[in-house]
Amino acid sequence: MQWIKGQPKPAVEQYTLDNGLTVLLENIPHRTSATAGLWLPVGSRFEKRTESGYSHFVEHMLFKGTKKRHYTEISRAVDRLGGHMNASTSKEITDYYVSLSGRHLPVALDVLADMYYDSLFSKPEFDAEKRVIIEELKMGEDQPDDFLFDLFYVSQLGDNSLGRPVAGHASGISRATRDGLYEYYTSHYGPKGTVLSLAGALYNSANEKRELMRTISSNFDRADHHLKGEPSFKAGLAADSEFQTPRSVKQNNVRHQAKKLEQMNFVLSLPGLKTELDQPADLAVLTHYLGGTMSSRLFVELREKKGLCYSVSTFHSQFLHEGVWGIFCATSPDKFPVAVETALGEINALASGIDAGDLEESKSGLKGSIELSMESAYRRASYNARMMLYHGIVRDWREYLSAVDKVTPSSFLSALRHLWRGTAPGITSLGPKVAATTQTKLRRLIKDTLLN
Repeated sequence: MQWIKGQPKPAVEQYTLDNGLTVLLENIPHRTSATAGLWLPVGSRFEKRTESGYSHFVEHMLFKGTKKRHYTEISRAVDRLGGHMNASTSKEITDYYVSLSGRHLPVALDVLADMYYDSLFSKPEFDAEKRVIIEELKMGEDQPDDFLFDLFYVSQLGDNSLGRPVAGHASGISRATRDGLYEYYTSHYGPKGTVLSLAGALYNSANEKRELMRTISSNFDRADHHLKGEPSFKAGLAADSEFQTPRSVKQNNVRHQAKKLEQMNFVLSLPGLKTELDQPADLAVLTHYLGGTMSSRLFVELREKKGLCYSVSTFHSQFLHEGVWGIFCATSPDKFPVAVETALGEINALASGIDAGDLEESKSGLKGSIELSMESAYRRASYNARMMLYHGIVRDWREYLSAVDKVTPSSFLSALRHLWRGTAPGITSLGPKVAATTQTKLRRLIKDTLLN
């Protein structure tokens, strides 16, 4: 990596507050914006069946009022500064973040700490938010791609804490109680195991840096908090054998859900890679090559040449112990079998290898997309926090570009054969066709194994 002369190499500074909270600082010169956020190893994977959807419910409740702020004042504190705040819950991580001008970081830190430590979980707001989440679940069922992916994960990973929908089900959310949810919050949240990550325009001098660190300490280094959790992927929450059990992606597994829609939406699934620190980039290059752009193989074959769809893409979901790779597509019911066959054909075509020129183009495109995404202060803060949560260290993201450079036609083919040779893909679909007959036809389509 060539660094611009006169500019310091970016570095992520790490330290720990007295109460155990990990702090990451990445000061990026010549910026005006910054992101501050909290990342926790808390998600639907670590929920008991009776708690399904609780991690997501807690995320909502942290926006519903604190000891010193009404819920309208939480968002207004950031909005009035032209900033943006949000949160998300996934299967393994929950995050809360604020992005705004770097000069307003003290406000972001004050709001985040207030939400994290002093949310009230008042009964009226709990009842109101329960209704909101049920409406959110209904909205998800009306959006084919959201509904399909909920079906996909439970179909291909099983009816367990990893496979079940992050937001839970309406029946379970309806049964939730305020006291039960508050207990989940206080027993799963805590400074130990949580990462406060900041990136962007953090400071311009040593004095400003010291002032920032004092602000962080005054807001987050609290000994009087009521949070009892010590979330960790290696202990605490994840120590339960149910949560530590790796989940295999099912082979030759077919599920179709009949729903009145104009299109058939489907996901072809194959094994992926779990989250590892020193991971070869071959599968990332493949994901980009097959479905990452408008010039990708699947986009050209399914959309441009055959006119089978408007949307087609690839994805790679990586978790603690397992990974899932897949192709998503939406097409007309009468074109559905052809679209599935075409997608399978593109995967099998890789058995003879990849053209060196195509590989170099895909590597270049992947590196460029990573570089563009890392222009975002939020992406930097998120990347650093996730590295710390999953691996206990933070590697400079540019090191991954070197891993992409190391992919060769032979390593590419070897990686694919290792993962998929002799594997029968699974398929989950959603659309207007009758379930029983559709599943029978799909089983015939995917009965053969790949890359033979």
